[in-house]
Amino acid sequence: MMQKEKGFIQYVVILIIILVVVFLSQQPSFREVGKNVYSQVEAQVGLYWSKASDWVKVNVYPKVSYEVEKRGEAIKEEVNKQKDAAVKSIWDNIKNYFANIFSKTTGTSVQ
Repeated sequence: MMQKEKGFIQYVVILIIILVVVFLSQQPSFREVGKNVYSQVEAQVGLYWSKASDWVKVNVYPKVSYEVEKRGEAIKEEVNKQKDAAVKSIWDNIKNYFANIFSKTTGTSVQ
């Protein structure tokens, strides 16, 4: 329980620091300080993002790539089936529309 409280307090302190930086960066007298802090935070976030990206490439991607490939083929087939069904339905509707117009013009009935 103590560990959860410690983590919560840590996150609250980080949030307060971020809000102070944002506030100070808006003040004319502290604008330069805010810019410096922001650039340092941006560099640190870039470092964490790079590490996280590398970790995903090494640990996650190899495990899921096979499943993605396997299921990707089934999804492509289903998309093609749905596309063909939609095109056929649209073509039938267009054909029936023009057949009705033609039948009204010529006085014949549509079968």
